[in-house]
Amino acid sequence: VVAVLTGRGATLGEALCVSKVPGIISMTGSVATGQAIMRNAAANMTKVSLELGGKAPAIVMADCDIDKAVDAIVASRVIFSGQVCNCVERCYVQAPIFDEFAAKLTDKIKASVVGTPFDTPAPAFCGLVSKEQLDKVSGMVDRAKAEGAKVLCGGHAVEGPGYKYAPTVLTGAKQDSEVVQKEVFGPVLPVLPFDTFDEALTLANDCEYGLASSLFTNDYRLIERARTELLFGETYINRFHFEAIQGFHAGWRKSGVGGADGKHGLMEYLSTKVVYVQQ
Repeated sequence: VVAVLTGRGATLGEALCVSKVPGIISMTGSVATGQAIMRNAAANMTKVSLELGGKAPAIVMADCDIDKAVDAIVASRVIFSGQVCNCVERCYVQAPIFDEFAAKLTDKIKASVVGTPFDTPAPAFCGLVSKEQLDKVSGMVDRAKAEGAKVLCGGHAVEGPGYKYAPTVLTGAKQDSEVVQKEVFGPVLPVLPFDTFDEALTLANDCEYGLASSLFTNDYRLIERARTELLFGETYINRFHFEAIQGFHAGWRKSGVGGADGKHGLMEYLSTKVVYVQQ
């Protein structure tokens, strides 16, 4: 039996969270909403499974296939207008290939057509979910520019129906800037250089989120290090950011608790019990 109740989070949602009825509360949304759910669920110690924000880094090493890395990162940035929690949100590129990579990335992302779902041919992505989200994305880019970031393409809203924002590439943003540290949830990608893999790991892990990450390299020594040293619930190697249903989609740190997909995702909805019988 499936019961569907509709209402606002501040009313119906809160009532469900403080109720003794649910065995688990599962939600995909913002960190603030997840924190509110945890506070309310604590009244009855109700189990929660929360998929929250993300700020996925992509690390691009000089030995990688640049064209394949560009294709994967663009696909991982503009899908659903960048409104996916495991989208690439920041890109770290090793210094020897930084200029070449940034140029190819800019050309590729500029070619990503934004339109409506009814356009022919179909666009690469459409508008953002609301004017509020469009204003948020615009504000983050404007503040990044004011702090010295350079816009290689985009950087503005797109006229026409819907809340569309042009696909945007930024360079010159600082590691501690808002656009590098906070989830944009829109088609905006800051690109930053690094020298060594150790530096890249430090930059990638320097974030309050821990959902998805990726590494582009042909060096298996670095892949093995990334497996344990990238502090994210998911790491993609030489491919775009989209999980398989048999995997386990789970975030670390402020990206949430619990998870979904695969055997481990199913276990989130079950309770363990041990019965001891002695005759």
